[in-house]
Amino acid sequence: MPYCPNCGNQIKEMHHYCGSCGQALSDIAGSEIDPPMAIEREGFLSMRSLSYVNELLEGEQDLNHDSVSYKQLSRELSAAFADFARLAMVDDLDLLHLWAAGSNTNALSMSVDDMNSNQFREWLAAIGLGRTLRMYDDALHTEFEEEFNDRLQKLIEFANEELNDEESTE
Repeated sequence: MPYCPNCGNQIKEMHHYCGSCGQALSDIAGSEIDPPMAIEREGFLSMRSLSYVNELLEGEQDLNHDSVSYKQLSRELSAAFADFARLAMVDDLDLLHLWAAGSNTNALSMSVDDMNSNQFREWLAAIGLGRTLRMYDDALHTEFEEEFNDRLQKLIEFANEELNDEESTE
């Protein structure tokens, strides 16, 4: 395994950033224009932060509040929250409707192996919504996720009843 030329941390050849010091390790990292993955990347995380999160998920990195990568992730998350604050100021804007308007509901019922990149992105967005609620509950010691799931289940039941009523009248 190679080592970071800046801090000497052990890295994998496929890494685009050092998880310890944040040093760019590839041309892709230097430009951050072409993501080093099979699907198109749309999101608020830079490739540096995404690499750091992937290293955390794979157990290659420990959560280190003093690392450059953690500080970068923190700045990007703060910017995302600021963007959500702007969205929240728009009257009558419903985030679920906004998300649903551009999503493919069929993707949620497919096997991940059968999805194209757009369907996979939609699946990740749905998973992300649920995980965001769990993170909110963990941070604030609330049980909003359970309440949200109950409300969502009631909406699904209501929608199914409406669809069944429409089908029976046709």
